[in-house]
Amino acid sequence: MNENDIKKLQEAYTLRGIAIHTLHERVASLEEEIVHLKELLRLQQERLFGKKSETSSSILNPLTSATDITQPTELIPESKTTVVVSHVRNIPPRGNRQLNLNNLPKYTIVHDLPDAEKTCSCCGGALHVIGQDKSEQLEIIPTQYCMIEHIRFKYGCRPCDSIVMAPKPAATLPKAIAGASLLTDVILNKYQYHLPLYRQSKIMQSYGITISDKTLANWVMASGNALLKIYEAIWIILKNRYLQVDETPVKVLATNKQGYIWAYFAPNVGKGLVAFEFSLTREGSVAAERLKTFNGLLQTDGYSGYNALRKRDGIVGFGCLSHVRRKFSEVVKISGDKHGIAAEMIDRMKPLYALEARLRESGANHRTRKRLRQKISRPILKEIHRWLRSIKNQVLPKSKLGHAISYTLKQWPYLIAYLRHGMAEIDTNYVENKIRDIALGKKNWLFIGNEDCGKIHALYYTLIISSIINDLNPRVYIHYILTKVHELRRGEIDPSSLLPDRIDIKKLEQFATEQIEFGKKMLSAFDTS
Repeated sequence: MNENDIKKLQEAYTLRGIAIHTLHERVASLEEEIVHLKELLRLQQERLFGKKSETSSSILNPLTSATDITQPTELIPESKTTVVVSHVRNIPPRGNRQLNLNNLPKYTIVHDLPDAEKTCSCCGGALHVIGQDKSEQLEIIPTQYCMIEHIRFKYGCRPCDSIVMAPKPAATLPKAIAGASLLTDVILNKYQYHLPLYRQSKIMQSYGITISDKTLANWVMASGNALLKIYEAIWIILKNRYLQVDETPVKVLATNKQGYIWAYFAPNVGKGLVAFEFSLTREGSVAAERLKTFNGLLQTDGYSGYNALRKRDGIVGFGCLSHVRRKFSEVVKISGDKHGIAAEMIDRMKPLYALEARLRESGANHRTRKRLRQKISRPILKEIHRWLRSIKNQVLPKSKLGHAISYTLKQWPYLIAYLRHGMAEIDTNYVENKIRDIALGKKNWLFIGNEDCGKIHALYYTLIISSIINDLNPRVYIHYILTKVHELRRGEIDPSSLLPDRIDIKKLEQFATEQIEFGKKMLSAFDTS
């Protein structure tokens, strides 16, 4: 074998080695992709058929006292091992009534023996009352639709050729037959109880009233347009120093594409105010435009659309540890490994949430929250960060666990920012809870017609959910502000005075009492017996 043959043989072996190495790399890549796809499949199955909770164990230790918030040693054990006990639900015994019936009207029916049976069957003597047996049933009187006829006598002066009439309350929608109470009912059924308008139309038909869902939709839109000044006034929340922001997708019928409803929650305005905004896109420019005058603490999830806002002058960005916990919980669910890295990560985070729960229970002020977070949570998070960095290279990058670790490390500066600010929360669960009603609603009404409808959807969710947060009865609140639309239009009332956190509670109570008395009058007028 000559020198050329040897060289060719060496080149052949080299090429073969390169080919084998390339094949090995391809096989490894395919195996990693298979693992990733299997994880996605298991995750989808878990989401469809599995339990919804992130963890089955409690984050709180019931042996610690909620009153000693100033003693951090009682909040988190000093030992390295944190004992987490399982959650125990106190289930009341069967037969224990949990309903609050004190505010319901009561109608008493007396069941007495006929006079002929009030004698003893043995001796014939007269029976006498020795006590009473009482029982209660919760019943419902069917909804009563009615027509209110307004009659105004005309008075004239012949010499002056003038006519005078008594005034009557202005209708919310002057050219519509619907009164404010009916409009309120339609609005709440759709936006609080998620009952689509076509179903409401069918329910009305069962009472002998034929009103198309298109007519109902027109009423809802017109009422919303009349309340726009209140919706515009609620954006005063942008002057608050702390906001949480989130978004949820909705289907838009006009474009047959996906739109989005954005939620801006100010936990420290009143008992909390949330403002929703509809857009046809999820681009970060939507939130950037809405928050162009905002300066302060901004808490979001890790969506890249918020990156520019987080870096803007005047804004301090915060992340969401709940999103981190959720990603590792998904790994546990799809892998079934309750002792692996993902499960350990969840256990390491439990003391953080235990502290936050205790701070909420005790009503700790912002200064106390910051001090205890620095003392207790900061070392825990520092150790979690060191641990994640040390194990990162041991995990397949494209696996679900790899993504969870990568997301956490990438978001780390924003995740730990809450340690330095007692006003901020550990996560965005507050705003996510507020947006949950929309997520439930869209499963029923399915889509938003167009951009104008989207704005009215955002308005009603804003007013209804904010009223609930501030402990107002949404039915009373919406009914009341619908009676004020003409004063709003004429500029006779400040829209901000009708916001759920500022409205005059005494006026609301008086309005509710007047409506109850009016209802009683109407019911007595219908009684023809």
